[in-house]
Amino acid sequence: MKHETLDVTRNGPVLLVVMNRPEVLNAYDARMVRELRAVWRSFRDDDDLRVAVLTGAGDRSFSTGLDVDDTLTTGVASPSLDEDGRVALTSRDLRVHKPIIVAVNGHCCAGGWHFVNDADVILCSDNATFFDTHIDVGLANPVEAVGLLSRLPLTEVLRMVTSGRAYRLGAERARELGLVTEVVPLDDLVPRALEIAHVIARHRPDLLSNSLETIWTAVEDQRARAEALGLALLMRASSRDLLAFRPEAGP
Repeated sequence: MKHETLDVTRNGPVLLVVMNRPEVLNAYDARMVRELRAVWRSFRDDDDLRVAVLTGAGDRSFSTGLDVDDTLTTGVASPSLDEDGRVALTSRDLRVHKPIIVAVNGHCCAGGWHFVNDADVILCSDNATFFDTHIDVGLANPVEAVGLLSRLPLTEVLRMVTSGRAYRLGAERARELGLVTEVVPLDDLVPRALEIAHVIARHRPDLLSNSLETIWTAVEDQRARAEALGLALLMRASSRDLLAFRPEAGP
């Protein structure tokens, strides 16, 4: 299948998915969301594929979340929401119970956290930086921060959410806090992620699936109520709230 916003390649039993909009720091627009959903469903249904690796194109950014310009143009609060108002962006959102490795290169902020929150294995490059920009563009953080509570200490989540882009976690700090399991040079990031993926792919798919589904059920039971409230708040938000955003300020 041809994609406009993704580079998707097969590496034996491993699927490599690269978000390919480096000119906007790999922010996702409606087209990328549609393509990601199609890729995750195809990955789920292909018995020959056992593990997926997700990363971003270029050396500046993994993902900075939703494309604000696209949101202002379409008037949609977030293209990541489905017709029922639920987030449908990551493999976890689509109930794919196959291992997902996220390889963070450069900036990860705002809606980019969805991919990190829902990953099974996370590693990053030595130039990675993690932060949140919701408050800087006039929005509450109703969903991503809840997912972060299963990844980071409450004190870090609160400071990040209330400080905006002024407070950032570097790669080594992210490793110290347990957000990522490895920090590697940028040029080694994807090769290392693929190496880990092939190790995982050697194991029985049913055992992997059963283990992941059980573990994630425990995590999601804790997140569900708070995220439901957050999504209700998000649906009230208007794209006009984004007018304070100035692209030239950047991450």
